[in-house]
Amino acid sequence: MKKKYLLGYSFIALFLIFASCSKEENEIVENEIILESEKTNIEPDFIKNDGSEGLKDEELEGEDEAPATATNSSKTYRHCNYTLLTPSDVDIEACGNTTTMPLLVGSRKLQVGNVTVSNDDENLYLNFETNDRNLMKKVYLYIGAKGNIPFYSNGFPNLSKFNYKAFPYYYGGMDKATYVIPLSSIDLDCFEIIAYSKIYNKDSGCYYSAFAYNKDLTQGYSYSYYSNCYYYGEWVRSFEYCKQKCEVACTSAYGYHEQCGFCEDNVFYTFLAYTFIDSKGPDGFNIDIITNLDGCDTTNSEEVGRINIASVSDTTLKIEYHVNAGYEMCELSFSYGTAKNDITNNYSKQFDTATSSYSFEIEKQTGANIYIDSKVEIKASK
Repeated sequence: MKKKYLLGYSFIALFLIFASCSKEENEIVENEIILESEKTNIEPDFIKNDGSEGLKDEELEGEDEAPATATNSSKTYRHCNYTLLTPSDVDIEACGNTTTMPLLVGSRKLQVGNVTVSNDDENLYLNFETNDRNLMKKVYLYIGAKGNIPFYSNGFPNLSKFNYKAFPYYYGGMDKATYVIPLSSIDLDCFEIIAYSKIYNKDSGCYYSAFAYNKDLTQGYSYSYYSNCYYYGEWVRSFEYCKQKCEVACTSAYGYHEQCGFCEDNVFYTFLAYTFIDSKGPDGFNIDIITNLDGCDTTNSEEVGRINIASVSDTTLKIEYHVNAGYEMCELSFSYGTAKNDITNNYSKQFDTATSSYSFEIEKQTGANIYIDSKVEIKASK
């Protein structure tokens, strides 16, 4: 009989230990972001309370979202496809300036994060980042002409008709994520962006509708609604972005003449006698401009232009830089002196607008020769 009771108590004790461990595990899981593949329940569609409250049924007819074009990063959710919002580990070399807007909730303009917009030659990037204990659960984007923003009759944007939609990569939500959009799909140089996210706050347990916009701008659209965790009010929910131009980086090239020059410590020198330059008359003498150098090794160098040196008077030399078709100059530097260890004079020029040729004059130095250390920064022309 005692054994029977003992077994019973042992079973109860084991059950309590298991229940306690399970509770601890559940508490841990609640604070983690759970992968979608680990979930079995269907998450509710957070288009609820999206501004359609109070609209007549006939206006909402046919509001099913049109399926988006499926991509490798897309997933099916009920009747339509959504892009997966990827973690913010995208390597972006942004062109020009980036634009950052606060992610704000309602008329109180409660900031729950930021959205940073940038682009390179190929893609538009929208980096979402929430603050505090907020997580992104869903993202809707409108990108296009301001006059084509879809609205309900009550003044709230019709999210179901937005041209980009996404779920976070992690099913439970994300605090950082990047939306990547090919520039080829956007036929405007400047366009309006509505960046909307359904935000879940871990502390309040509320879902908030958040928009990225400049909170200091005059309010433009009108809509007002309040329900539990949802706050709306007078609002400007869009902002303009213009594609940033990607400038080609300039690379270094050097003036050098193989028969009349030498290289020391990766510096190319050319030396000429004034009598030799004078003998060439107004046509002058050309020095090659070469690039793709490996130290002093010119085996793989490419000739990209020339420097012409001509005597225009007894005391003056004309120096003309000219690069070949397909290249432009960003800046140049022409250093000279009467000996290799006496190159103390310099003429330099930085171009606001890239050019293929440029000339200037210098005074002849006292002595028989001129030693030259000449450089130019070039880039491929458009």
